[in-house]
Amino acid sequence: MQTLYGGSLMRMVTRIFPLAALALGLGAARLTAQQPGNGKFQWYVGGQGGILTFETAIQGATAIPVAGAHLLITARRTGLLLSAEHAFGSSEQSAYTMQEFDSTGTLVSSQAVPVSFGYIRKYSAMLMAFPIKGPLTPYFGIGVGVAHTGAHGNSEDGFAREFGSSGFGSVLGGLNFRVGPLSAFGQYQITTGPSTHAFVDQFENRTFMSFGHLLDGPIHTFSAGLRFGLGNARERASSGGY
Repeated sequence: MQTLYGGSLMRMVTRIFPLAALALGLGAARLTAQQPGNGKFQWYVGGQGGILTFETAIQGATAIPVAGAHLLITARRTGLLLSAEHAFGSSEQSAYTMQEFDSTGTLVSSQAVPVSFGYIRKYSAMLMAFPIKGPLTPYFGIGVGVAHTGAHGNSEDGFAREFGSSGFGSVLGGLNFRVGPLSAFGQYQITTGPSTHAFVDQFENRTFMSFGHLLDGPIHTFSAGLRFGLGNARERASSGGY
């Protein structure tokens, strides 16, 4: 019989990403086609691409390309951002731990079980704030999401998918600017670390415990992209910038 222990050991990250990561938006301040911010009460859709960095117990820090799409709904100075992103890896290496206990509960063996995966998918829902009006609109967000690995090399191992999936908390910061009919942006997002999953199997007089997570520590994503408006998010909404 298999038992799941859902660990909720998410840890908030105190490392601050260098502010220079947002420099890609600063050069756009000189564009003559700029207008201040997005419109009020608007729907926007768009896409983004960039770099996602993560760690595993085996690889350490690794950077891979990421691409995704998003939906943004804005109010006067707040908004809701829903996004989905796919990071393209190639045989990334990780592992989880398997332990064996005898009938008295004594540890008989402990070993690391290697796992490989080919990609990371990340889904986020963020509450946004746009505090300042101007040609360049800074924004900030806080929210939650789910990240999971896929294309596991040892696909016959049913634990790999469970250990590669976890919820997270997240913060985000970026700059938005208008270029003609489009809004362009550059942003940085960091997540909390993954929770630990554990499974227990019993066979005859032996107990087998498997536990761990494939991603180790926070996920960092730096991306840039474009979005365009679909219209008012409410009837007879007034136009203008944040």
